[in-house]
Amino acid sequence: MSFPYKDKKILFLFVLAGFLIITTSFVGCFWQSNNVNSEYDIDSSRLSQQQSRDYYSRQSPLCRGIILDRTGAIFAVSQKTISALARPSKLPQVDDWAPQVSEILGLDPNAVTKLPAEEQGVIRLKDGISVEQGLKLKDMRLKGIEISEKYKRVYPCGSLASPVLGFVDHGGRGLEGIEYTYDSLLSHTNVSQIHAGGQELTLTLEKNIQSSAEKELGRQMKRLKADKGCLVIMSVENGEILALASKPSWDPERFWELPATNITNYSLQDNVDLMVLAPLLNWMFEQSELAKSEGQSLDEMARKWQWETLGKGLVLWSPWAEQELKDFVSYDGLSRDLWGLGFGQSTGIDLPGEGQGSLSSALPSSRNCFLRRGITASPIQILRAFSALINGNILVTPHVALQSPDEFLTSESSVKDQRQTKIPWLTEELILKLRKNLAVRGGPSLASIRWNEQSEQISTQFPAQVTALGFWPDKSPKVSYIVLLDGVKIDPRERRGTLGRALIVVKQAAQIPLKDKWRTVKSQETKKELSRMPNLKGKSVRQALDILQSIGIFTKLKGVGTVIAQKPRSGTPLKAVKVCSITCK
Repeated sequence: MSFPYKDKKILFLFVLAGFLIITTSFVGCFWQSNNVNSEYDIDSSRLSQQQSRDYYSRQSPLCRGIILDRTGAIFAVSQKTISALARPSKLPQVDDWAPQVSEILGLDPNAVTKLPAEEQGVIRLKDGISVEQGLKLKDMRLKGIEISEKYKRVYPCGSLASPVLGFVDHGGRGLEGIEYTYDSLLSHTNVSQIHAGGQELTLTLEKNIQSSAEKELGRQMKRLKADKGCLVIMSVENGEILALASKPSWDPERFWELPATNITNYSLQDNVDLMVLAPLLNWMFEQSELAKSEGQSLDEMARKWQWETLGKGLVLWSPWAEQELKDFVSYDGLSRDLWGLGFGQSTGIDLPGEGQGSLSSALPSSRNCFLRRGITASPIQILRAFSALINGNILVTPHVALQSPDEFLTSESSVKDQRQTKIPWLTEELILKLRKNLAVRGGPSLASIRWNEQSEQISTQFPAQVTALGFWPDKSPKVSYIVLLDGVKIDPRERRGTLGRALIVVKQAAQIPLKDKWRTVKSQETKKELSRMPNLKGKSVRQALDILQSIGIFTKLKGVGTVIAQKPRSGTPLKAVKVCSITCK
């Protein structure tokens, strides 16, 4: 007797078993494929291809150019890390190699011999091995032992200037700041080559001034309990940024630990009130309208700076009295002049993320035009406009790179030449009068405090925005500066002298020679004076680079720190020398 349902059941079981076998095979293949094509396998295969051509190749895509300050101090450098890897599945079964590998790497021989033979992936034996250790392993010609080298982006100064420098991802691509703007230049530059003409990227910043600016900004934020802020010092002659402090800052090697909203360069944020400049523009226009015979002489312009309240939630520090400030009336061409000063448009600074601000095309000619909110700009825009008003009507292009070739800039940035502002009534005589009127030796020329009109005073619930502007020297300005403090919970009038402390750093910055004055001696002239290779041993990288650049010698750099070896050696005639190799530790 036959039972059809039993036949069907048997057939079903066979089909199910076959399906399970096929599925298991597919999963196994898929797992093995993923395991073999892991990150280490990909890196190792690329490495083995490179090793056949050039062991310890310096052409790794992760290698980026050095970023230097204007004196040669290193802000960012790519540091090579060499690692020893093991493929247990490819290692010989005998253990005679384990003691030698362990001795080279300084590992426990027992731990090395216990590497599981069935392991399909790659085991990282040791990171940060020396070149000598790597060469010894290579000379063993042992199948299953491989060398991996990667370049890690290192920022020797830590968080110093991090909003300017930015950072890179694990693939070595610039994601923020200068690292992003000049990504093409930095990623195509061999880290071992430093050209006296600037193949690596040299910034306008000066390390010590930058450090002082960041410390001073931190002090002011602490005294006034501010949430964020910036301090920018710029040359009024050519737009070189000598210091750009922005807080909160971050460690560029650990940027991922912060939320994206905290990674901000506040000097480029266009949410700053323009009230700090409003009375200045109105006063200058009124002066231009006065007949020459009615104008005051320069000797009569001396005034006393003081805080004046112009309305609810608005206080101004200036040389004008309260009634004078209230008598200033917005004139018909104000929108035109604000546009001529660069508001409502990009400054051309070579940093990403710059805001253009808001500018109405039809500002009302009323006494309280600027008392109302709505006209905003970035600190860089305000500083640029202020610099033009005190320095010959010249609108400079702010920049943080001494060499900024157009072909290496991202599409979001551009280099523009400085130009004259389009303010027809701004004469040289008026600029001289303005300088005299704003010259101050102990603090900012102008400052404003603004908070919510609903409150009579600044508080935690109603914090303020504080902006301060100034320049130095007082008679013939070389540099200008702006301080922005946001989320301020303590009234600056209660902490007298806080805003004036920035001038200490500004005076130091005014001593820095600008780009066209930086190299006072040409390379060929110096080379004639110095006929033999100088002794570089014991000098810092910065000192060695300065010396070699001054005599027009290319540099091959290995390591970071103090020079321990050089080639050619000291005393060698410079006649045929084009390149000097220095090793640092």
